[in-house]
Amino acid sequence: MLRKAKRYALLLAAMLLAASSLPHAYAEASPGKVSYEVVYTTEDLSTPTAWYNSDFFDNPDFKENRFVQYWVETPIAPGGPRDTGLYAAYREDGLYIFFQSNEQELDTNGILKNSSIELFIKYGLGDLPYHQMIFETNGSAVNYYEWQTEYRDNLPLKGNAVLTNEQLPTGWGSVLFIPWKAAYKYVPLNGEDWEFAMIRWSPSHSPTWGGKVHQAGRFNTLDIEEPTPAVRTAIQKNVIRQAWQAFNDTVADLQTEWQGGDADDVNFYNTRLQPLIAQGQANGSEIPNLDSLGAAEIDELYDYVDSWFELNRDAEDERADYILDNLFNEGGGGQPPETALALQPEQPDGANGWYVSEVTVNLSAAGGSGVFTEYRLNGGEWTTYSGPFAISSDGVHTLEYRSADGAGNTEEIQTASVSVDRTAPTAAVAYSTTDPTDGAVTATVTPSEAVTVTNNNGADSYEFLYNGNFTFEFVDAAGNTGTATATVGNIASASTGVPGKPSLSDNNGQNNGLMDGDYDIAMNVWWGNNGRIYKLYENGTLIDTQMLADRAPQAQAAQTAIAGRANGTYVYYAELINEFGTTVSDEWTVTVSHSLPAKPELSSNNWDGDGSYDIQMNMWWGTNGTTYRLYENETLIAEMALTAQTPQAQSAVVPISGRAVGTYEYRGELVNAAGAASSEKIIVKVIK
Repeated sequence: MLRKAKRYALLLAAMLLAASSLPHAYAEASPGKVSYEVVYTTEDLSTPTAWYNSDFFDNPDFKENRFVQYWVETPIAPGGPRDTGLYAAYREDGLYIFFQSNEQELDTNGILKNSSIELFIKYGLGDLPYHQMIFETNGSAVNYYEWQTEYRDNLPLKGNAVLTNEQLPTGWGSVLFIPWKAAYKYVPLNGEDWEFAMIRWSPSHSPTWGGKVHQAGRFNTLDIEEPTPAVRTAIQKNVIRQAWQAFNDTVADLQTEWQGGDADDVNFYNTRLQPLIAQGQANGSEIPNLDSLGAAEIDELYDYVDSWFELNRDAEDERADYILDNLFNEGGGGQPPETALALQPEQPDGANGWYVSEVTVNLSAAGGSGVFTEYRLNGGEWTTYSGPFAISSDGVHTLEYRSADGAGNTEEIQTASVSVDRTAPTAAVAYSTTDPTDGAVTATVTPSEAVTVTNNNGADSYEFLYNGNFTFEFVDAAGNTGTATATVGNIASASTGVPGKPSLSDNNGQNNGLMDGDYDIAMNVWWGNNGRIYKLYENGTLIDTQMLADRAPQAQAAQTAIAGRANGTYVYYAELINEFGTTVSDEWTVTVSHSLPAKPELSSNNWDGDGSYDIQMNMWWGTNGTTYRLYENETLIAEMALTAQTPQAQSAVVPISGRAVGTYEYRGELVNAAGAASSEKIIVKVIK
């Protein structure tokens, strides 16, 4: 009986659709359009940082800054602290639009003040539906408005487009990615133009690319570069794969919906849906060979993209036809009531489908006389519905409801799931030790429920090297936030202020007289407050961190071993840190000039001129090598490992035999981690 009632409702909806006309909201052509050339790229432009680091950024060939003030439409000069920029490029997977929103004011948290961007886009020119979205540049809010776009071949931005916001050195950056599948009917395979307009509502003014874009006819042109044949085929393959995936997902959904129902459902599936599915599968028989197909074959396959994406729409059409064909053969009476469910809030007000506030349930039934409604929660007892009721307790709740009329016609049970989490997460803090200690103390939080730590790099533990506190921040699956503060005061500290100033020294060359790149950097504080953390920087890069004991006011020392440095100049400075602050040393410069092996010498003992002799290598004094290589006529013929004992002499012998009459040129190399040193060449002549 339930299926019959649904059929009547669908018939009514079909009649209403047939009797009404829905005018398109569109932007007509305007003679004053501005055009932006959208080029193809292989660069990854999925994030604002990627755009900022790309060749596109601030390049006048790609940066669109022909903006005017929204209300008065006076030109806004490009550049300056509030510069607005628009960039666009496309890849094989879709269109990437980058918005550059420069601001100079910071809020109380040191974050750039927020802008909002309002944009409009049409997947072509002329009389077409268009999409609108408004988003905050700090990612706090996104709103979508679809103007007659929810059609078979014109998908909405919401749920298809991807928006990414980041704070860049120049201001807020936002990337809108529109995958080709969202505009599968209008993919610019031959360089077809799209239309686009935008306004940036900044804290001080409103730059717009397109004038008063809320007025029809004010959209500008995205002049999309025609793809090369190879790129065109790659785009087609991308869309084909996504259409095929959508088709197969829809097939699974249709099978679940209709094959498990009553006999009428199975009949509908077998007679109406199965032929559609079989045809779609036959059309996609070459999908497994997609990468081996030629351009003409890809074009033929691409013709089926619409039908694959629109299988669900076709199934709805078949259902309406099926109902019309069978409606008057089933009799017109005895239909049960239908119950409508309304929740307040209408949509989950938390994250991931969760409500974070009380949910009010309203049930209303229509049809027949003497109708009453009943419901139950979580498999409990059925309760007669007398008015709106609330679901307030935390948990995932299963709501079941049904209505019946005075004639005994009973509706099939309807089911809804309502997930409620109104409780902010908490966490207990545990410490690795609470006893007095000279070492580090680790604080670990144990949350009251599953959470994601949103600071501390996502870690649930924090290591204290000196006394202080740290606040963990976290969020649960529903979006409720919580904090827990760890406080440590049991780390022994003899210091009463910032560390004394450290001094640096080195021992380069003191062991053998050679500035060979292996040395120690020593840090000393001769008297005063001690540091708990020692950091050493080489040419501005942190290379060593050590934890030190605080025995103030006694002297404090640390040493860092340096090895394998190539010839050059190295500048060092150190930081000492304790709970009172940081003290920085003066810079200390080390020059490395003997990191390469000393120059080897070659000799031979081919006194009799035959083809058997030895090539002797000697390095008399200096930096040693760890590998010796011998080249004959610039071909490597021998390689052996050596033991480095700088600055002692090194030698090696390579026996040569079986050489024919002729002239042979030899060169030796000593190699270590810093590089190689080559000998002079020697000539050996074989005369017999």
